[in-house]
Amino acid sequence: MDAYVYVRAEPGKVVDVLNGLSAKPGVRRGVVVVGNWDLLVHAEGPDLSTIASVVLSEMHNLPGVVATTTAPVVPPDRIGVTGFGGPKPPPIVPNACYVHIKAEAGAAAGIAERLGDVEDVAGVAVLAGEWDLLACIAHPWEIGSGVIIEQVHPIPGIVGTSTLVSVVYEESDPDRDQFSTWS
Repeated sequence: MDAYVYVRAEPGKVVDVLNGLSAKPGVRRGVVVVGNWDLLVHAEGPDLSTIASVVLSEMHNLPGVVATTTAPVVPPDRIGVTGFGGPKPPPIVPNACYVHIKAEAGAAAGIAERLGDVEDVAGVAVLAGEWDLLACIAHPWEIGSGVIIEQVHPIPGIVGTSTLVSVVYEESDPDRDQFSTWS
């Protein structure tokens, strides 16, 4: 079973939280994002209870974690999306756009299949929770935003979207001379 966990971190603690999460059981990958959350994490376990236990006992106790929300992935066979060429799960990578999609009732499977046919969509999952689907556009925002507007929004059955953008993030060195990069 897979789930996507959204993490809000204390100011100045994003890198510490990301590093701490990497050592937690069931955490496949995490990335810093810009948007309503600070980190997007792909978690896995044999069942939802195991993933929830890791989130509640391991992630919540990590210094710097302020809040989390967990979106379990609905298995593709549950919605009738199976077989060779079915949608791949969204990879967690830097410099990508993660489009959360609200679908009309009964439209999630069709939207997942349509998204699977879009060349610039690196993966898609049907979720439980606030959003019905998650799609990864594995391009930086400057390119991904065009894909979202031109190729994702026109798909029938989509009611609304919200996007998190992953970034390569390194905390600044407080000992660095602030004027050293001036030309």
